[in-house]
Amino acid sequence: MVQQNASARKAAEMAPDGGFVIRVGRRLKAPRALVYKMFTEGAHLVRWFGPEGHTCLECTVEPRVGGRFYAALKGPDGIVRRVQGVFTEVAPDHRLAFTWAWLDEAGRPRDPDLKTTVTIVLEEKGAETELSLRHDGFANAEQAGMHDKGWEGCFACLAQYLAELAA
Repeated sequence: MVQQNASARKAAEMAPDGGFVIRVGRRLKAPRALVYKMFTEGAHLVRWFGPEGHTCLECTVEPRVGGRFYAALKGPDGIVRRVQGVFTEVAPDHRLAFTWAWLDEAGRPRDPDLKTTVTIVLEEKGAETELSLRHDGFANAEQAGMHDKGWEGCFACLAQYLAELAA
């Protein structure tokens, strides 16, 4: 259950609405049902979620339409960053979609005008899973680029966690 290739596909692009979109993909040596659990069970999510060097201090995940997603991530700089969202689509073992908003210290969206969404699609490829992520709604290329690097780091941590589970 180790990643097969570092990045199946990745690209930043301009969306028709003028916002920016990122796409990140990764092939994982793990069954699709297990990869889905990595995103929908807090006990798993807290073990890998966050870019390399970050620690997920706590998370809440309610994988149902209207359910909440929340994570608190401590970076190597010691700063705790919080993100929340609401699930807009849940298709077990196949697809998840949720809103995404970084929070300030008071728990309010840091940028109330920034509305981004994350869509995750899992495709079974034999004993492996093709993970495709689309994160859209960024106001500029800089925001998109920071999230692109963040998701790449998250998926590296996910691959490492899956490898630990397989050992």
